[in-house]
Amino acid sequence: MNISGCMNACGHHHVGNIGVLGVDKKGEEFYQVSIGGSSKREAKLGKILGPSFAQTDIPSVVADLVSVYREMRLADEKFIDTVERVGVDPFKKRVYEKDQ
Repeated sequence: MNISGCMNACGHHHVGNIGVLGVDKKGEEFYQVSIGGSSKREAKLGKILGPSFAQTDIPSVVADLVSVYREMRLADEKFIDTVERVGVDPFKKRVYEKDQ
C-alpha cells in the first residue's frame, strides 16, 4: 500500500497494489484510491476505482479491498495477482455499494 499527498507521485501511490492519493476538495481532505499498480520488473500504474472518498471512509475502504482479496484469492496468491485475475470490478463494487 502506497500513500501520497503529492500529485507528483512523491509517495509512488500510482504503483501501489493499493494506492491512496490525498486530494483537497474545497478545503476538505479526500482520497483517491487505485488498485493493481506494481513497481516490480513489469511495472504498471494502478487503476483508479472512481470518485474519491472522505477521510473518515478510508479505513473501511481499505478493509473492504482486503476483504474482497481474501474472499477471491487462490491459495498463496498475492493481492496484485488476485486483482490481475479477477479485475477491478469486484473491488469497485464492494467499496461503492454503500452509496447505492
